[in-house]
Amino acid sequence: MWEARLSSFWRAVFAEFFGTMFYVFFGLGASLRWIVGPSNVLQVALAFGLVAATMVQSLGHVSGAHINPAVTMAFLLGSQLSLFRAVFYVVAQVLGGLAGAAVLYGVTPPALRGNLALNKVMGSCKAVWKCF
Repeated sequence: MWEARLSSFWRAVFAEFFGTMFYVFFGLGASLRWIVGPSNVLQVALAFGLVAATMVQSLGHVSGAHINPAVTMAFLLGSQLSLFRAVFYVVAQVLGGLAGAAVLYGVTPPALRGNLALNKVMGSCKAVWKCF
């Protein structure tokens, strides 16, 4: 509880919020179909990887740049993080993910919104290996 009085604690919580927000915004933004044609898996993979690397490089010294509740839970289970800090990190990450998706939804033109890069099951495929 004493951590809540430190400005470094709140700086770390906000860093997790903004890091997750940028990660979701740029990662999902890269996975949208901005042009007609097949989706480029390499583009999406590079976007997620480069955004994660950028967030770790820019926020790692502030909060550890977990950017993901699963990473935060791993640090908690490994006794590298207090329960109090882990709860605030997870809440900040969830809210950051929602904020990133909301900002992406707001800046995406209505014609492109559709399903926001969700995968769809092809109706004519009976077996997965026959669809490709």
